[in-house]
Amino acid sequence: MTEPIRVALVGCGNIALGFHIPAYLAADDRFRIVGIADPTPERLELGRVAAGLTPEQVHADVADLLARDDVDALDLCTPQHLHRDVAIAAARAGKHVLCEKPIAAVPADAEAMRVAAEEAGTVLAVVANYLFFPEVVALTAIIDSGELGEIRTARVDMLGVLDLPGAAGYRPTWRHDPAQAGGGVLVDMLHGVYLAEALLGARAERVSAFVDSATDGDAVDGIALCRLEAGRRVAMVNIAWGMGQGGVAVEGDRGRAVAHYRADGTMPWAPFESLTVTTESGTRTVDLPAGAELESLIAASMRDTVLDFADAIGGGRAPAVDAATARHILEITVAAYASGALGATVPLPLDGALFTSGVAGLAEIGVPDDSFVRRRGLFGLTVPAASGIEG
Repeated sequence: MTEPIRVALVGCGNIALGFHIPAYLAADDRFRIVGIADPTPERLELGRVAAGLTPEQVHADVADLLARDDVDALDLCTPQHLHRDVAIAAARAGKHVLCEKPIAAVPADAEAMRVAAEEAGTVLAVVANYLFFPEVVALTAIIDSGELGEIRTARVDMLGVLDLPGAAGYRPTWRHDPAQAGGGVLVDMLHGVYLAEALLGARAERVSAFVDSATDGDAVDGIALCRLEAGRRVAMVNIAWGMGQGGVAVEGDRGRAVAHYRADGTMPWAPFESLTVTTESGTRTVDLPAGAELESLIAASMRDTVLDFADAIGGGRAPAVDAATARHILEITVAAYASGALGATVPLPLDGALFTSGVAGLAEIGVPDDSFVRRRGLFGLTVPAASGIEG
């Protein structure tokens, strides 16, 4: 029997305690949790108890984890602006990394992480657990079967996202700080971006979007309506905090497939209800079990995520989402913010200030004084006093 992968977690926030630790404990003896690091004493103790560790196995400083010979892999559950340095240090220490999404707050940081892992020959995987939802697996199989013909469009609606605070003891509102989060609801829920692109089966080349804050005075987007162009294929990704509609649809030249959720709500908060396929021969309902409630659905998809990570480590193959793909997905979100600010379509890959600084780079790319995003005060942009333009 292969020895379990010895994994240590960095960060004891809600996602780590609620889903990552249970995923490793449920992962068929493929992993053994051997350590945790978090600078907040109360969170560190919660993580220690949840993972069943001794006081000697937990640390306030991640450097203590990196120095240990009994750690094979790190799981990064910190806010995204903190991913870069830990991931690079882990690669240089010869340790594999599973990183929570998004891979970073800035595309240049994501690229530095990718390069470090490539040079070290280690695996750098990024969490994309929505790919393992049963209806998404079924949708992918339908697309691959050719039943829908050549895919033309994909649409992912997530307009009913809950604006959940971060863990107490750190900064519960860090997701509303563009410097730490790299954006707002779109970057936080870029599950919708990678899901749409995966279903579309093509890499986005151009991005256009409308973005706005959810409330007056908020510094980040609370709604983002995006169009991803990939040659003749187009994906629509609509994400917002609020009570809006949810659902997933894929259309080909011979048919369509639509995933429906309870009360037209947003996955995963609204349970999956049905998957229908419509072609010239009629409409059929795919035989899938009723959707699980939130906690069990996420738990199962996170278990599959860490098992995919284990397979990538053991099999020498790429994980479901590797660093290069994760950087591309992050660039789509930054391009959407730039499009909203400029009122123009933005080509990929990014370069210049948007690549090196993310949303902070908007200040350097010539956003017009009358830009809607500037007038709304998003991402640190303000209207120059001399312009005479009112917000």
